[in-house]
Amino acid sequence: MLPDEWPIAAHAGDLDASARPPGRDRLGTARVDFFLHPAERLTEQERALMTAMLHCLVADIVDEVRAALSNNVAAANDESRLALIDTLSAARLLDRGALVRLLLRRSDEERIVAAATARSGRREARVLQGLVSHGDGAVAAAAMALILARGRRRDRFGQCLLHFDDLSAGEGRTLVHCVCAALRAELMRPFGAAESDRMLKAAATQVLASHDPGNGIDALTANLVRLLDEEGDLSDDLLIAGAMEGEMTFVAQTLSRRSGIAADVAMDELLSGDAGRAMTALRAAGVSRQVAASLLAGIGDLLGVSDPGRAIDAFDRLSEAEVENARTWLTTDAAYREAVNALGATDGKRTV
Repeated sequence: MLPDEWPIAAHAGDLDASARPPGRDRLGTARVDFFLHPAERLTEQERALMTAMLHCLVADIVDEVRAALSNNVAAANDESRLALIDTLSAARLLDRGALVRLLLRRSDEERIVAAATARSGRREARVLQGLVSHGDGAVAAAAMALILARGRRRDRFGQCLLHFDDLSAGEGRTLVHCVCAALRAELMRPFGAAESDRMLKAAATQVLASHDPGNGIDALTANLVRLLDEEGDLSDDLLIAGAMEGEMTFVAQTLSRRSGIAADVAMDELLSGDAGRAMTALRAAGVSRQVAASLLAGIGDLLGVSDPGRAIDAFDRLSEAEVENARTWLTTDAAYREAVNALGATDGKRTV
């Protein structure tokens, strides 16, 4: 992708090199970055998109908190928002696993949908658009709600955004309180410690009362998939059509509905770049060989599967016992899987 297509990324090259701290102070970071495998490093496009989404998300929360505070508190501007984000970043309060994982996943989804759209030559998501006219009113309403929510996650330039409701309840709570903590120093001067804490506590409560993860993209997509399944319309053709348009959230939720594996885990398996893991996720969801082959032919390369022939061979070689073992493993709690892997007793398992 050309630099002029990613104007946000251009700023990264404009940083003043002379303002960097001495090399000794950056040694730890430099060692990690220097020896990081190129395949694991973020691309400039990924870094730019993730940065933009994070900044917009935090800026929106800052505005909400300020609006909930007394009228005596000055309104935010771009400079003050950026300063607050820098403060949070410097304290590593934004370096949260769940938050970064969500940003990275949205970046992956955006990459895939952009490539799929370019291949098809279509600008509209016809699969979702078609469901708006579904014969069942609940399905049609769910499709419309999802389309409207996705529209709110684009700025006027078409840039992908992350909404407050896309965060889990725990992540939303933590991020709001981090923003309040960063605003405390500003309030301390005119109001003092006790009054500042009281005001920020009340503001956080008000902002969190408006947080509704049920209006997040994942939840809205899961609701649509559930309704389609209950109507008997969650067909293989619909799964393939969604995949061809790069609708990976829809695909992951469909696989989740069929397999019992959490949608975010199914997404991780599909985007792992490991043909064996991707094929196992499809087999666990009861996907037929024909459907798997169609997905590989259409978007296999976008999923990091470079050899569709070898991938479909892996699909064929999986025994029912292996599929059931994988399904059992992938439906365990994430904390359990991480602990098993950390202890080294993986027995063929891998981190997801």
